[in-house]
Amino acid sequence: MAAHELDPQIAEVLRNVEVKADWRVPPVADPLVRDDIAPLRGRSLPIRLYQGPREDCVIVFFHGGGFVRGDLDSHDAQARMLCEVTGRPVVSVQYRLAPEHRFPSAYEDAVEVVRWVHEHAGTLFAGTAARIAVAGSSAGANLALGAALALASSPSAPVAQLLVCPFASGDPTLPSRAEFAEGFGLTSRAVEWFIEAYVSDPARRQDPRFAPLLSENLGVLPPTVLFSAGLDPLRDDARVLSERLRASGVHVLASEEPTLPHGFFKYAGFSEAAKDAVVRMSTSFRDLLDDRCADAACSEWELK
Repeated sequence: MAAHELDPQIAEVLRNVEVKADWRVPPVADPLVRDDIAPLRGRSLPIRLYQGPREDCVIVFFHGGGFVRGDLDSHDAQARMLCEVTGRPVVSVQYRLAPEHRFPSAYEDAVEVVRWVHEHAGTLFAGTAARIAVAGSSAGANLALGAALALASSPSAPVAQLLVCPFASGDPTLPSRAEFAEGFGLTSRAVEWFIEAYVSDPARRQDPRFAPLLSENLGVLPPTVLFSAGLDPLRDDARVLSERLRASGVHVLASEEPTLPHGFFKYAGFSEAAKDAVVRMSTSFRDLLDDRCADAACSEWELK
């Protein structure tokens, strides 16, 4: 394909309003999936639990949506696939959304819910070890990163993370913000709209809790699988994040998918290229978890 040529199956989806309306498919009834509530300080968050056959780790998953949109149903298929491919139990989290709840509400939800899942893993999924991994797409990847940074060196520190098309800085000067400003689904204008809805004070765009790429402590993060889209205004967020993680000594397996747009996770049901990327991404994460949760490294203290 020529440079900047979108996968044709996804291009057709973007042109077809009726197909796009089918993205929000009601979750399939499944005895291994159930809804629950995570009681946090002063609030409760809806969660959805996906029972996997492995008992060595629980994945906490944060949906995308620019901190403004998304819920348990909108990303149900993504959480299911993550559970199916990795074999691990998944907890999908409905964190508070802007503009009703502005920064740092979603960040605080992410940190607290990861800690809570770690403390209650054996109850949520009988017999499961109290080890946590985090995963997220777009804004959800931002929250997964933020939680991993906040909980590093604590008993609740994630042992691995999966970041998909991560929103890592919100820097409007990165080249991809202009190169893919429009025409590939997510636009740069939409990115700014989401940021303004979530962060009311422009000065807080420099807060590492909002822009984890600005953290001076990236070296405390666990091994990372990072998949990004080549046709995405946030492409360079992923590129710079990958470079800085490696420079900080973090093991990173990164892949940039050249014909895919932002949020390709949701196109897996329509596009062979997107499905292939999602399967490779989930399989890579499964392999990383296999390594991190091997019998020889079962101690919580040995896993970091």
